[in-house]
Amino acid sequence: MAVWHVLTERAADKHADPQMVATKLMRWSWGLTDEQRGGLTSRQFIRYHLMRLKLGDDLTHLKYGNMPRRIASVEEVLALKPELQPAQ
Repeated sequence: MAVWHVLTERAADKHADPQMVATKLMRWSWGLTDEQRGGLTSRQFIRYHLMRLKLGDDLTHLKYGNMPRRIASVEEVLALKPELQPAQ
């Protein structure tokens, strides 16, 4: 049922672990070309999709292979993708 809601409503799973989602986004981004990532770096790609999913606002990094990996800031991605700016 959760999968149906996520896909049809294009909404994040309220019980999703932002760290796990960010890790999956990172691994996905590594398999994409710069063009497929929309010109974004992997760090920016992760933040962009977290923002679209309304997840991980306070997440600044994740651990993968015992290595801390930084995630781009909201401000950095908003400068590149102003359409994500909340309506005022």
